[in-house]
Amino acid sequence: MSAGHGTQPGGVVFDCDGVLADTTSCWDAAFCAAAREFGLILGSGQLTELRGAALASAAQRMRAWSPGSPALEEILLVLHEQLVLSIDAAPLALIEGVRDLLAELHGRVRLGVASNSPRGVLLRVLARLDITHYFATAISAEDVARPKPAPDPYLAACEALGVDPRRSFAIEDSQVGIRSAAAAGLAVVELAETPAPSLGLARRPDRALRVRSLTDQRIRPLLLGPATR
Repeated sequence: MSAGHGTQPGGVVFDCDGVLADTTSCWDAAFCAAAREFGLILGSGQLTELRGAALASAAQRMRAWSPGSPALEEILLVLHEQLVLSIDAAPLALIEGVRDLLAELHGRVRLGVASNSPRGVLLRVLARLDITHYFATAISAEDVARPKPAPDPYLAACEALGVDPRRSFAIEDSQVGIRSAAAAGLAVVELAETPAPSLGLARRPDRALRVRSLTDQRIRPLLLGPATR
């Protein structure tokens, strides 16, 4: 970090799939459809392993699982095609609480998105949900050398926002994303099916809070405190 980072404000960087947009089923459908083209039926454990992964990472895993070891480039192409088809066919919906949270944070905290989606898919989802205007930057897997779980997407988002990662928050729902954000130095608000009490930042610098819903009343004061100092 440069010496100037100590005076930079913090920001809030959102994951997209599963945090902003209810697209988990779209990704699952794309993974399953692509797998079938290569003679592979994905089990629940394999789907869980693929969730949150960038398409390139998913293609590598599927190649290892597939009979006959098809070409990686072919799997990647089919995955991309199936994801676009799945997203375009879905009646996309915002995750509960997203719009209210964005409206409250907008103009008070610098906001960005860091996603393992391809850039075209990410921008299409944000536009269809009419939330593009809330974000000063949107970083996709195609914009960085290494996708999540590497720290690159979150570091790129913070650089574009002009914020210090160490004073910033990520909102994530996957272990792949949490690892990425924590490696970049952001504290994480984890959106999970199983809620848990707030965790001390001093004890767990990678986990600020674990919540079941973005309507949780603990989120706003947390993000509007250290993020705006």
